[in-house]
Amino acid sequence: MGFWDRLSDQLSRPSGRFGRLVAAGMNRGNRAMNTAAIERLGVRPGDRVLDLGFGGGLTLEPLLDAGAVVTGCDRSHDMIAAARSTHPDATIVVGDVAALPFVDNAFDAVLSVNTVYFWPDLPAAFTEIRRVMAPGGHLVLGVRDPQSMKRVSRDVFTIRPPAEIADVVGAVGFTGAHLDSPARAKLHFVTGTA
Repeated sequence: MGFWDRLSDQLSRPSGRFGRLVAAGMNRGNRAMNTAAIERLGVRPGDRVLDLGFGGGLTLEPLLDAGAVVTGCDRSHDMIAAARSTHPDATIVVGDVAALPFVDNAFDAVLSVNTVYFWPDLPAAFTEIRRVMAPGGHLVLGVRDPQSMKRVSRDVFTIRPPAEIADVVGAVGFTGAHLDSPARAKLHFVTGTA
């Protein structure tokens, strides 16, 4: 397995020593994107927020600082263990977007940054996300521009145009599905209301 295949696999599900290094790199590389996504989420004190695929856990602290009741869900057991030790005020659970381990209407907001590449069935994923969101809840999804992701393994990553992702968000019942692509930035935000 070549370097880009190994890195792509770790970006998908960080584990072990290399996974910890990858998670630290994700935190550095995603800092601006995570900050912008949280701003778009408009969290208020007491909001029940799901951070889906939190990876290195960079978003957990600002959400807690905003007064949110934070739940982090990730499929990497190593990232779950790390987040539980560093963020005891958050609820941290293992799970996958295909079958989220939450009751209906459990969250007022859902945030997910750089994870959609690992969701093979977008309509099913967004339908499941919609299920766990309370009416009027906000979804913010951050994705990198496909042009900036040429080296990742296509066996691990499914790269889609951001407009296609926004279309699926609208098609599964989110209102006001919108694609925001800041000028000159190589990142995009998809938003919608449950």
